[in-house]
Amino acid sequence: MHQVIQPQSAHIQGTVQLNRIRSVSVSMQGAVGCRQQQGERLSMWLAARRSASSREHRRADLVRRDGRVDRLVQRRELRYGSWEFHAASDLARRLPYSPPVSVLIRSVVRDPVLIRVFVAVWRLPVIDLRVTRTDADAWSEASAVGRMISSGRRAQAVLELPDVEEHYLAGRPKQALRTNLRHARELGVTSHRIPTYEAWFEAVSVILNARPDGPAMAREIGHPGPGQQVAYYVARDANQTPLAFARVALLGEFAALFTMLSSHDRRPNASWARYQLHTFIALDLGCSGFKHLVLGSALRDTAGNQYFQHLLGYRARNLRLEVIESGAT
Repeated sequence: MHQVIQPQSAHIQGTVQLNRIRSVSVSMQGAVGCRQQQGERLSMWLAARRSASSREHRRADLVRRDGRVDRLVQRRELRYGSWEFHAASDLARRLPYSPPVSVLIRSVVRDPVLIRVFVAVWRLPVIDLRVTRTDADAWSEASAVGRMISSGRRAQAVLELPDVEEHYLAGRPKQALRTNLRHARELGVTSHRIPTYEAWFEAVSVILNARPDGPAMAREIGHPGPGQQVAYYVARDANQTPLAFARVALLGEFAALFTMLSSHDRRPNASWARYQLHTFIALDLGCSGFKHLVLGSALRDTAGNQYFQHLLGYRARNLRLEVIESGAT
């Protein structure tokens, strides 16, 4: 999840990155128009979230003054973009991983309306996952995957993996994703699972060499450690130039996407390739028998990455993860 899914994948990185994208001079004016429309959708999503947050805060203040905080507790799912999600994200980004109970209590004392946020997180649907002791021991708790195994439980970003493309892309909520995939097809973008780390890293180096942080990133994206099962993916344009890459930890019945990056100097093509690459990954894993793809905390990520997850169909879910002895059924 290197959680460059914080997917740093050169995804939409909030308003600052969108302004940078709009300033890029591209010869294909049609492509720029599509990219601006995508930026406008994120801006509208963030504006709607802020507006809803403002309305909820005003109502919360009135209820709190009346001493009826319990009326704020509503039985509805914590969804991307909702007031509860926005408030939970703000709080999660300020707190350490697995904060002590005393820290949470102090947060509620300072703002009792957070009770509603905690209840919304607590009531999220629960997904039961199992990982073998061998796989768990292969990932250090200092790594994104190891941290998810050891402490990632509440409000994790989870995608139920599809095995049929038509089902995954159906419906109005996937309209923006279908549009981005169409742009990728028109550019001749294709994605592939790379069989070896060495072949994958050769393609990855093309992207990293164009990034200011490339040398540091290259040191972090090292060869997998003993016992680590990893799947490697790359998206290329019609000229076979790498545009985006990803790696996924394979953990038995589920997988964890812990690195995803796209090229900084080839926008908007690289951004569309990122959507195409993720869709390919989801279908490849789903058809291989995996049930869920986990990113890590849905709340700690940037607004741009949360929007990316929202378009792809991720949901905030609580995990009940059991480490079982290797060979157990």
